[in-house]
Amino acid sequence: MKKFFTSVSYQKDGTEQPIYEPVGNAKLVYEKRHSLPILNVISNCTETGEKIEVIFIMGNSEDARNNLEKYLLPQLDELVKERSLECSVKYVLYSDAYDITSMLALYGELIRLYEDNDEIYSCLTYGTKPIPLVQMMSMRYAYHAKKNVFIGMIVYGRFDHTTKKAYIYDITSMFYMDELSERFCRMGIENPEEKIAGMISATEGEDNE
Repeated sequence: MKKFFTSVSYQKDGTEQPIYEPVGNAKLVYEKRHSLPILNVISNCTETGEKIEVIFIMGNSEDARNNLEKYLLPQLDELVKERSLECSVKYVLYSDAYDITSMLALYGELIRLYEDNDEIYSCLTYGTKPIPLVQMMSMRYAYHAKKNVFIGMIVYGRFDHTTKKAYIYDITSMFYMDELSERFCRMGIENPEEKIAGMISATEGEDNE
């Protein structure tokens, strides 16, 4: 199943609702104002009528709950109806302590959601700094521990408060760069960034053919 993970913003009284401009992946266009970059992904990585699951990761915050109920769920519901998706929603809560115990608990909650043959899509925009790290850790677990798991896309949204423009970045390659870096390290290969850069150039060349 396709599973879409995103954190909920702590920003007081809602979040910015821009149109996110894709950077590096033109397929991420979604011409509607919204607060959730993951909506760009859902819009472009699903088929009409498809069954999906959306997982909201959130802390124990009144602002987060307000953002979820007032902005995020209605925006998701609009897209679901637009594409006639069969969408189930789950919530993963974490402690505001942010200590190793609470982050390990969050990691455990996330990895229990993964199953064989899942396609995983994740947005790392929101959440305090430890949260995206835990998300990446959980994806690495799924990629190695489950059968036929595919990391479909990882994105990050950025809002420029000076220009009032917003951008969405496809950073999926960084997941695979991390995998390659670890392998090169075990192989004793020096200057791994050069090897990885060569592989990226070769892939981009194939895409342009």
